[in-house]
Amino acid sequence: MFLKGKLALVTGASRGIGRGTAIELAREGADVVVNYNLQRAKAVEVAREIEALGRRSLIIKADVANATEVLEMRDKVAAEFKDGVDILVNNAGIHHHLKSWEIDETEWRRIMAVNVDGAFLCTKAFTAGMRAKKWGRVINISSSDAFTGTDHEAHYGTSKAALLGLTRALALELAPYNITVNTIAPGWFETDMTSGVVGEQRKRALERVPLGRMGQPAEIGYVTAFLASDKASFITGQTIHINGGEAMY
Repeated sequence: MFLKGKLALVTGASRGIGRGTAIELAREGADVVVNYNLQRAKAVEVAREIEALGRRSLIIKADVANATEVLEMRDKVAAEFKDGVDILVNNAGIHHHLKSWEIDETEWRRIMAVNVDGAFLCTKAFTAGMRAKKWGRVINISSSDAFTGTDHEAHYGTSKAALLGLTRALALELAPYNITVNTIAPGWFETDMTSGVVGEQRKRALERVPLGRMGQPAEIGYVTAFLASDKASFITGQTIHINGGEAMY
């Protein structure tokens, strides 16, 4: 339990990669703030699993794209945990399968607001406490689409690529405060986002993965827990690819 005594906040933690990550951080000893925006019932399930592991949890509804709601989330965390957040996982993200000519301005801005602005706003809000403590971890969840591109959601791929630049800038800014900032770029994982891929389409997709299977959300959690620990204290500004060998860089 190498995260014992730490407090983690995972955005978008009610399902998929966020859920798997939140539970794995708790398994390694961290108390966990479970952020969600729409799926309260699922967030409650995650909190119960965390508490079953003997850790504390706090469920907070907040749209990470809304600066006011992010600051309210910060204040709620401070009221419950006096030492504040040690580990921030910027996982919340949305996507829609659309060709570039089908994306209107509202759609484009909403994807950017959640996927990029959300990571920026949460990092700004929660690293103030980390700077004061001279210790912290920020892990941004990007995507392999940031590197390979995608032929059906240009706004999503662009937003995930933007996180790479944000990670590098933050890593440089926060290094003097002993705060590391890294990115995880998942490939194809078993989540709600990929549940609609079935039949021949699924078969073709798996053929591109040398390990021959989709990833499980907990496997992102394993790497997140490592990056959040003192074992990764000399790793910052990096991107860790987890894709079963589908893409190698």
